[in-house]
Amino acid sequence: MLVDKVVVKVQGGRGGDGAISFRREKYVPRGGPDGGRGGEGGRVFLRASPDKDTLRDLTFPLLYQASRGEGGKGKKQGGKKGEDLVIEVPLGTQIFDNQTGELIADLLYPGMEVMVARGGKGGKGNVSFASPDNRTPRMAQQGEEGEERELRLELKLLVDVGLVGLPNAGKSTLLSRVSKARPPIAPYPFSSKAPLLGTVGEGEEKFVLLDTPAIVEGASEGRGLGNKFLRHVERAFLLLYVIDLSSPFSGTNPEEDLKILGEELKKYNSLVGNKPFLVVANKLDLPEARENWDSFKTILEREKIEGWGISALSGEGVSELLERIREILKEERGKEETIVRQEEIRTKDLSPVIYRFSSTYLEKLLQEADFHPGEEEEFLNRELEKSGFKRYLLSLKSSSIIEVGERRLVWKGKRLYFEADE
Repeated sequence: MLVDKVVVKVQGGRGGDGAISFRREKYVPRGGPDGGRGGEGGRVFLRASPDKDTLRDLTFPLLYQASRGEGGKGKKQGGKKGEDLVIEVPLGTQIFDNQTGELIADLLYPGMEVMVARGGKGGKGNVSFASPDNRTPRMAQQGEEGEERELRLELKLLVDVGLVGLPNAGKSTLLSRVSKARPPIAPYPFSSKAPLLGTVGEGEEKFVLLDTPAIVEGASEGRGLGNKFLRHVERAFLLLYVIDLSSPFSGTNPEEDLKILGEELKKYNSLVGNKPFLVVANKLDLPEARENWDSFKTILEREKIEGWGISALSGEGVSELLERIREILKEERGKEETIVRQEEIRTKDLSPVIYRFSSTYLEKLLQEADFHPGEEEEFLNRELEKSGFKRYLLSLKSSSIIEVGERRLVWKGKRLYFEADE
């Protein structure tokens, strides 16, 4: 079962307590304080994983907490930092602060991580409290509690093609015809009650197809289920408007069905309503559908809308349709556009967001940048532009901090900069 919304609580680890300790060595009878600082608590990260396709695993436990930092030690030794907690989520997961509604991050790419809870600072040891007036302080700080947040996670599936249509248009039959997916198929409306994914083809010609529950007139006002799941096609490159050429349940005609579908999609979201689409006129296997297709095709040509007549049941016209879909996908994937538009991201930032990229390419690139003294940032941004990696950063908020290994960089909306030393 697809679980695409969950609310979870996360908390960074508590910082370790500072130590109260005094130097005790032979021939040093009055050694001073040497209690070290406690280690920072671990942080909580969410990581985009291509192995996950649902948020179901996050429904339990209710609280995800990183480990606490180790306490300080004598000889001015600091405690170890607590281990970070990394929670894997599907690609396309949006992370919101459930209290403020702030969109914290959108995890679009494999291995992309975002910090959602900071660890508490470690407490100072007694060496930090020594002064001319107090040479033997017998006090130390306790570690701070880690940051605690309540998050709302919403999954927007990353798909290539989305199927949309009115009840009983044959979307599920088409999905089962072109992929190994086995959606519920029945001779009545609303047999599909949840989105279902199918993979079409193999190798470079492979693409992901999504079937959504049927849309009804008035869906934008809350009728039916289709509108509830339309967010999953927001990132699709192409939509297929599946139209029933027989219209046995709607009592309308294909032209009216297409009009209703287009209006409901635009009411839901102009981004979805204006996506590239093909009209797929289905059920050519039925005798009465042939006549409907001839007149409907004339209307589509007049409106300069590309349409394809098929029978998902018999397979007529399906292979030609798939070939056309692949042609369009090749064009759309080649466009240098980020999947998420910057205006979708709210600017109500409470603090800079920290991302991590588990990327051998970035680590190697940073090493190469070190061989260009005085031009490290120019070299880095130039190489990112050439490789196409820079477009992955366009969905991040300005002033986001990016961690690659031990290095930290700042994204300023168009360029990466090395973080200034404190």
